[in-house]
Amino acid sequence: MGVFLDESCRKKLMVMLTGVGAAYLLYRTVCSGFTSPRDDEEDLLIDRSGNSTLDSIGALGDQDSCPNSLKMNLQDLKTVLTILHESKDPIIRGTILTSIYRIPGFSSQQELLCSEGGMATIAESLDDPLDYIKTSAVMVLNVLSNDPANRDLLAKYIPQVVTLATSTTLQEFEQLPCLRFLTKLSHNQQSHPPLQPVLPDFFHLLQVGSSTIKFQVLQILINLSSNLEMTFHMLDVSLPDSFLYLFNYFQRQDILNDLLLLISNLIEMERSLSYRAVRHQHRDGSLFLLLAGSNTHFFSRLIYLMAFPDDRIKLQAARIVTSLG
Repeated sequence: MGVFLDESCRKKLMVMLTGVGAAYLLYRTVCSGFTSPRDDEEDLLIDRSGNSTLDSIGALGDQDSCPNSLKMNLQDLKTVLTILHESKDPIIRGTILTSIYRIPGFSSQQELLCSEGGMATIAESLDDPLDYIKTSAVMVLNVLSNDPANRDLLAKYIPQVVTLATSTTLQEFEQLPCLRFLTKLSHNQQSHPPLQPVLPDFFHLLQVGSSTIKFQVLQILINLSSNLEMTFHMLDVSLPDSFLYLFNYFQRQDILNDLLLLISNLIEMERSLSYRAVRHQHRDGSLFLLLAGSNTHFFSRLIYLMAFPDDRIKLQAARIVTSLG
């Protein structure tokens, strides 16, 4: 693309952080061709009358109310993708990735994005050495995954996102977009095989993560529990006895309900004729033996939860007790 930005325009790009201003400034920078304006040209933030340009467009997040002139077009998209592909500046790359999906028209231009190779260009950043660039790319892919039609195309990036989601170097706010992305793609059983090797990591996050992380991991595991083959791998994960501490009165109710739903799904699948026809043998210390082994304390945990104030929890616990009885 030649010379990207001189210092003046680079500083203006750095101003693009979050919210309405990010979308508007990125759009204006794209339209200006990423060239520095002359001193007598209109500033990106202040118009010729001295008024804030942000005030003149109001809530830019409302795409239906935006003028067509502010909608993303093919040339805008090509410019942004070219810069994202060629720039080595992490500030520029990070700004584009954290702002592109806020541009008016992004959601309605996803076919255009795919046809122009935009998905692959965005996914290149999954290999960036900087974690915040990687997670910013996941945020864009996560937006694209809202459309079920895109999920088959996005499935190839599951291994990279899985590596990020289970990384010990990420903060919670960086892990969550990764887990949400995986949740959406886990609705499709064809996307399950790349998730099988990291099942122990998911169960680890379920034990040590915050309530928000627990909730999101459970959505993935519940989706996987509908798959007969994945059921075996989940029941064969080695877990400490302390895993049962999750089933307690002080657990957040929606998490406790989903935990019981997950276990109920696994037990129901394990009891099916299709599962038992294979004659699976589970290793010592596996989740299966933790739930249904002769020395398990899980049954007493369930009896304890049958007195829980929430009727959903009572019914889930009673259903599992009946299955194990």
